Amino acid sequence: MSEKLSEAEISMVLDTFMYLDYKEAREGTSLNMILKDLENLADYGGGGVHYGEYTVLKKAAENEEIGSLIITCQSVNMGYDSGTCACTFMTPDESSIYVVYRGTGDGEWPDNGIGMTSASTIQQERALSYFEQVVETLDIKDSQRLIVTGHSKGGNKAQFVTMETKYSRLLDVCYSVDGQGFSEKAIEEWKARYGERAYRSRTEKLYGIHGENDYVSVLGNSIIPQGHIRYIETPVEKNNFAGYHDIKYMFATLIYDENSRGYITVFNGRKNGDVGRQGELGEYAALLSAGVMELQPEKRDGCAAVIMHLMEASSGQKKGINGEKLKITDLKDFTLQGIPVIAQSLFEEEEGRRLLKSYLSRDVQLGKSSFDITCQVNYQILSGQAEALNQTAMHVQNLLEEMREVPCNIPKYMKDGNLFCRRLERTADEVEKWHKKLQKAVCIQENIASNYQKWDEMEIV
Repeated sequence: MSEKLSEAEISMVLDTFMYLDYKEAREGTSLNMILKDLENLADYGGGGVHYGEYTVLKKAAENEEIGSLIITCQSVNMGYDSGTCACTFMTPDESSIYVVYRGTGDGEWPDNGIGMTSASTIQQERALSYFEQVVETLDIKDSQRLIVTGHSKGGNKAQFVTMETKYSRLLDVCYSVDGQGFSEKAIEEWKARYGERAYRSRTEKLYGIHGENDYVSVLGNSIIPQGHIRYIETPVEKNNFAGYHDIKYMFATLIYDENSRGYITVFNGRKNGDVGRQGELGEYAALLSAGVMELQPEKRDGCAAVIMHLMEASSGQKKGINGEKLKITDLKDFTLQGIPVIAQSLFEEEEGRRLLKSYLSRDVQLGKSSFDITCQVNYQILSGQAEALNQTAMHVQNLLEEMREVPCNIPKYMKDGNLFCRRLERTADEVEKWHKKLQKAVCIQENIASNYQKWDEMEIV
C-alpha cells in the first residue's frame, strides 16, 4: 500500500506537472497514462528540456495516490489564452479536486508588475473566471474537497482566486508555492469589501510553501498568515540563479561525483524537508522588495515595469500578452528610484552584505556547505518524544511527593535542628522547579508535534 501523502505535497507535484507544457494530454486520463505517453518523447522521457520535471513526476507517480489522479478542464481546451495555463486534477472517486495554475506564461511578465500597484490584473481575473467555470462545469458540491494551487504567478493566481471567488464556501484550502503577494490597494479593497473578520477568514485558507532562497514569493505584500508559511530545502549550485525559483529543485539532491570532480543534481519523487527559515538570497530579496514597496505607487509601477519587461525580453517577447509596452517614464523611474534602492540594500544593509559574503565563499550551495544534512520531520516521532517526556515528568512528580512525605513521617521532636530534614526540603524545592521546567518542555514538544501533524495532514482549523 502506498504511503499517504499530504495535500501540500500532492499540490507541489501537480504544480511541477504544469511546467511540462504538455497541452495534448487527453481529458479524463490518469497522470500515469499521461507520463506513459511522454515516455519516449525527446523533450520528456528522452532526456530533453523537460526531463527534470518529467523525472520528478515519474517517481512521484509511483505512489498510486498521485499516479491515479485524473486530468480534466484544461484551460487550453476551454478558450483561455496561453498565459492562463491551468488544469484540474481529481481523485478517481472525485472526493478531492485540485485546480492548478502554471507560473508566468507567454507574455505575462508585465502583468506581474501591474499587480504590484493595482487591485487586480487581467490575468488574475482570467484565472478567477477559469476557477469558477470549473466549479460550475464539474458541479462541485460541499461534500467534495476543493484545493487550489500554483507555483510563482500560479501561486499568486491561486491566492487571488481564494480572496475573490463567489464560491468561497466550497474552497477548502490554497497552496501557493513561491507565489508573490499583492499591492496595498488590493488588500485595502478586500478589507473594505468583506470587513476585517471575513477578510481574515479567507486568508486563513492560504498556505505558503517557499524555496529557502526563492526571490519571487517576497514580492509585493504577503497576505498569507506567518504561521502558514514553510521554507523548503532547495539545493542549487550558486551559478544557477534561476534554480532558486524553479520548483523541481524542491525535489532535488546535490551529489558529488568523484569521476567528474563536480556536483550532479538528482531529482526525486518526494519533496525535500523544511529548513525552518529563509536563506541569504531569500532574506535579501525580502529586504529589497520591502524597499521597492515603500516607493510611491507611480514610481514603483515604473520600476516593476522595467524589471518585468526585461524578464519578458529574455524569452523573446517585446510586449505583454495584453499589449503592455515599456514607456520612457518607466526607464526614468527605474534609473532614479529603483537602482538606488538596489544599491543601498546590497551594500549598506546586513542582509545584502551577508548575501555578497555567501556568493564569495567557496561553498557549492548559497549559504550552505556541500555536506549539509537536512532532516525530514516526522510528527509521529515528535509525539513519541513528547509522551516519553511526559512519562518522565510523571515519574519526577511521584519522586517529589515521596520526598515531601519523608519529613512528615519523622517525629516532631526529631525534626528540630535536624540538618537532614532541612536539606531534604531544599532539595525538594529544587526538584519542584525542574519539574515545572520539564512540564513546560512537554507542552512545547506536544505543540511542535501538533503543528507538524497539521502541516502533514492539513487539518485546517
